[in-house]
Amino acid sequence: MKVLIAGATGAIGRPLVRHLRANQHEVFALTRSPESASTLNAIGAEVILADVLDGPAVKAALGRIRPDAVINELTSLPRHYTRAEMKAAAARDRRVRLEGNANLLASLRDAGVRRYLLQSAAFWYAPGVGLADETVPFISTGSPAVEARVGTYQELGCGLIKTQP
Repeated sequence: MKVLIAGATGAIGRPLVRHLRANQHEVFALTRSPESASTLNAIGAEVILADVLDGPAVKAALGRIRPDAVINELTSLPRHYTRAEMKAAAARDRRVRLEGNANLLASLRDAGVRRYLLQSAAFWYAPGVGLADETVPFISTGSPAVEARVGTYQELGCGLIKTQP
């Protein structure tokens, strides 16, 4: 299977590339950083240089590759998770997640992509019995920080619902 990973340089993306390659998948890594190319190539990904915030560049990349699946692991988190660094990174992280997701979604249909996986975190879902899936609602109350992050995921989910065929 041909898989494009947006966010392949992160803590989840790198092991994901290795796992997919170990299972004989053809892996493409979308990155805006030429400096990341050698690391991504070394772990088996073919690098696609494009900024996920540039919609036409994302569309062109997906159109060239025509992947079977796109996996969205996009973040823009700081190197260290101190309160100050997290606060400084928050606006860009939100922008990358929302606009990057929207640009990927807008390009899927034209590129013939039939599978799209968006990373999430289980602790944004309402408590319940058993494993959560896409039908479980997000948590409705929490600290201001939790409610803000849930809002981001609600926006991401709304984009998915609107663009499904």
